[in-house]
Amino acid sequence: MPRALTAVAVANAKPSTARREIADGATPGLRVVIQPSGSKSWIFRYELGGRGVKLTLGPAVGPGSLTLAEARQKAGDARKSLTTGNDPSAERKAVRAAAMAQREAERSEAVTAERRQDDLIESVVDRYVARQVSRMKSAQEVKRLLEKEVKGPWRGRLVTEIDRADVLKLVEGIADRGAGTTANRTLANLKAFFNWCVDRGILEVSPAERVKRPKDEVSRDRVLSDPELRLVVLALRQLDWPWREFFSLTLLTGQRREEIAGMRWSEVDLDASDPVWVLPAARVKNGKIHAVPLVPAVVALIRDARRIEGSEFVLTTTGDTSVSGFSRAKAALDARMLKVARDEAEKQGADPERVTIAPWRLHDLRRTAASGMARAGISVAVVEKVLNHVSGTFGGIVGVYQRHDFAAEKRHALEAWAALVDRLSADTDGGSSHGEAA
Repeated sequence: MPRALTAVAVANAKPSTARREIADGATPGLRVVIQPSGSKSWIFRYELGGRGVKLTLGPAVGPGSLTLAEARQKAGDARKSLTTGNDPSAERKAVRAAAMAQREAERSEAVTAERRQDDLIESVVDRYVARQVSRMKSAQEVKRLLEKEVKGPWRGRLVTEIDRADVLKLVEGIADRGAGTTANRTLANLKAFFNWCVDRGILEVSPAERVKRPKDEVSRDRVLSDPELRLVVLALRQLDWPWREFFSLTLLTGQRREEIAGMRWSEVDLDASDPVWVLPAARVKNGKIHAVPLVPAVVALIRDARRIEGSEFVLTTTGDTSVSGFSRAKAALDARMLKVARDEAEKQGADPERVTIAPWRLHDLRRTAASGMARAGISVAVVEKVLNHVSGTFGGIVGVYQRHDFAAEKRHALEAWAALVDRLSADTDGGSSHGEAA
C-alpha cells in the first residue's frame, strides 16, 4: 500500500533518467508524474471497459500548479463521475471542445463584424476616394458629392446590399427636389464607383448598370444678359448673410462655387498694397496654386463679413464648416430677382404677373464674368488666367514654358469687370422691357 503523499514529498521528489510516477496512498488513482526534465504534473488513473485511462489534472509545480489538496479534490470529482457511469476523460475532452468551439465562434463573429464594417457603403466609398478619386482633377467636387448624396442616404448599409432599385430611388429623389444636374452627376459617379468595386471583387455586377440619367441636360453655354445681370445685383442687396456675400464674390471674382464657399481667412491678404486671395493647390480643381487679385468691392465684402472667432472660414454660419445648401440659396435669389422685376414692371404700368425670369445656373455667373471681361477688351489669355483654366491658350507645351503670373493683367481684368457690373446696377430705371427678364 503506497504511503499518502505530502506537499513536502512532492516538492522534494527528484527526477531520474526515466519518467516515473508516485502514487498517493490517500487518494486511489492520484499520482504525481516526474519527468527527467524535472517538470511535475498530477494525473488520475482509472479503468473503464477493461482498459486503463489516464486523465491529466494539471501541473504540480510552476505557474498554475495544483496543490496536493486541489489535486486530491479533482481526483475525487473524477471518481464520483465514474460512479455515475460517466467518463471523466471524455467529459474533459467535451469541455475543451466546447471551449474551443466557443473561441472559434467568437473569432469568426469578430472577423465577420470586421468584414461587415469594411463592406459598409461609407467604408468602401472612403477607400474609393483615397485610392481612386484623389488622383482626379475634380477630386474635391467628387468627394463632396459622394459624401452628401451617397454616404448620407446609404450610411450603415452594406455595399453588397445596394441594388438597381436603390440606385434609381436615390438619383430620382435628387432629381425630384429640383437638382436634375446633381442627379446626373451622382449617377455618373456611382457608375464609376460601382465599376471600381467590380474590378476589385467587392461586387459581381454594378447595380448602376443600365440606369439612365434622370434628366436631359442642355449645353452649358448660358451667359446672363445685362438686364439679367442687373437684376442679380439688385436682388443680392436684399439677401441676408452669408448668401449676399457668396453670390457677390462668385460674380465679381469668377471663381468656382466650392472655391468661394471654402474661402479661408488664411488665404486672403486684405492689407497688402495689392490685396490678393491665394488658393492652395489642394483646394483648386487643377491642383495648382491660384492667386486671385481682390478689387476694392471684394475687399469691402470680405472686411464686412461676420467673422466667427476661432473659425477658419470666411463664409460660415456655424464656424465649423463652410456654407452649403446652394440650391436653396439659388432659389431664394431667383425669387428676389423676380420680385425686383415685377415691382419695376408695376411702377412702369406693366402687368407684373407677366414678368418671368429665364432659368439660369450658378455656374453661369462664372461664364458671365468671363464674357464680361472679354467685352471690356481683356484678352482671352488673361481671362483664362483669371478663371485658372489650364487648357486653351495655356494648354500643352505653352503652359510648361509660360511662367508669367499675369498678376497685373488679372487685376486689371477684374477691375474692368467690377466697373461694368457697377455701371449696370447703377441703372435704377429698369434697364429692360418687362415680360421676360431674359
